[in-house]
Amino acid sequence: DHNDEFYIDPETGATRTVTNRSGGIQGGISNGENIVIHVAFKPTSTIAQLQKTVTRDGTEVELRGKGRHDPCVLPRAIPMVEAMVALTLVDAIMCQKAQCELFPNEAPLEQQPNPMGTTAHREGGPRVGGGGKVDLKVDEE
Repeated sequence: DHNDEFYIDPETGATRTVTNRSGGIQGGISNGENIVIHVAFKPTSTIAQLQKTVTRDGTEVELRGKGRHDPCVLPRAIPMVEAMVALTLVDAIMCQKAQCELFPNEAPLEQQPNPMGTTAHREGGPRVGGGGKVDLKVDEE
């Protein structure tokens, strides 16, 4: 069901999927299509019916839920799910940036953060890789 054939879009030249059945993510990686998420919520657990239960000391009792309990969480569910998806995507972008320098640091070398931390000292200063950037592979000498 999640198999999507790839093709070249004749208008844009971009690689696309025919159906997007995978919801835009294949193998944990975005394939460039819209990300589609299906969400399900269980019903609200507190109901006003009399129910049998057991107390902490092992006594069987009957309990009726009281108080204000919204019968439908849907009005709050959509913005909550959207916010969590946004946070998760930003977290993934930040991990990608930290690992692969997705966005280049254009600051002068002396103003760039030390990848070893602020208290670390390296003999001879930071090792400079190609393009004037600080080489983050400090363990591989």
